[in-house]
Amino acid sequence: MTPSRPHSPSWKALLGRILMILASLGLFAYIGFSVDWKQTGAAIQQASWSWIALYAITMSLAHFLRGWRWNMLSEPAGYTLNTRRSFYAVMTGYLVNVATSRGGEVARCAMAAKSEKAPVETLIGTVVTERIIDMLVMGSLTVLCFFWEYEAISEFLLRPLRGAWAWSCEQPLIWLALPGAAAITFWIWRKKSKASSESGPGFLSRFTGGLNSVFKLKNPLLFMASSYAIWLGYWFCMYFTLKALPATADFSLSASLAVMVFSAFGIIVPVPAGAGVWGVVASGLHMVYGLELGTAETFGIFTVALSNLVLIVGGSLCYGAWIWESRKQRA
Repeated sequence: MTPSRPHSPSWKALLGRILMILASLGLFAYIGFSVDWKQTGAAIQQASWSWIALYAITMSLAHFLRGWRWNMLSEPAGYTLNTRRSFYAVMTGYLVNVATSRGGEVARCAMAAKSEKAPVETLIGTVVTERIIDMLVMGSLTVLCFFWEYEAISEFLLRPLRGAWAWSCEQPLIWLALPGAAAITFWIWRKKSKASSESGPGFLSRFTGGLNSVFKLKNPLLFMASSYAIWLGYWFCMYFTLKALPATADFSLSASLAVMVFSAFGIIVPVPAGAGVWGVVASGLHMVYGLELGTAETFGIFTVALSNLVLIVGGSLCYGAWIWESRKQRA
């Protein structure tokens, strides 16, 4: 029997990665040429280290809760994760995301599968479920923001929609392209579904086992409470970041929720190092809250740099701790 060759990425996957790298380089080049770095450097030098320390501690606690909540999802699927090593995997995943944007989810599942002896397909299913829950929690916080900061959030969400609608009315051909785009999307989905089913019932059953674990939770209320606690931590982290710079120190807790909603939309943009957050947060602060454009861009740079610094340092330490514990397990 001829041994199977190791799987190599297809030309489509390689093309996708190349386009991602080019888009990221283009965005970083745009940031580099458009930002007033002298003003940015002077503003960051005035940042309060006490607020930065509060940010780092709160963000670390939120990520620890994410690892703890992950165990709640994996238990119904038949696999109990060590909470500490789950935290290490989560932090390492975020470290990978700094460079690859989305590869961290797979990386943390691979790490947990290796140290906890759990099928990686099941763990990926639990992470997909986790992201769905995060979207629901974020959606409820956006609704809260609508009531609390209605003018800000409605202006942020509706102005681009009004602009897109006006543009589409001037470009009638776009309405002919929409059915074609929908048909292509459906065809790609069907092709991927067929490929997943051909990979074997074992893969599919393990993946859906992780996906459906949310319906078998031992304590659903505790799970939802921890989900909201994670996002409450992110909310306070945004508040601490705003307080750290003199130019944004007067922002209220409700305004920081709106800025967090802005940043969540920026995270959707699939570019490494959270560069999408910079543009969305900066434009939101300038467009909605009337912050001077250079100051808004300075805050965008600051929040992305601070987040990446915490993830790089914390993720590197956690990866080292995970390697050390894994070697102790094998010894």
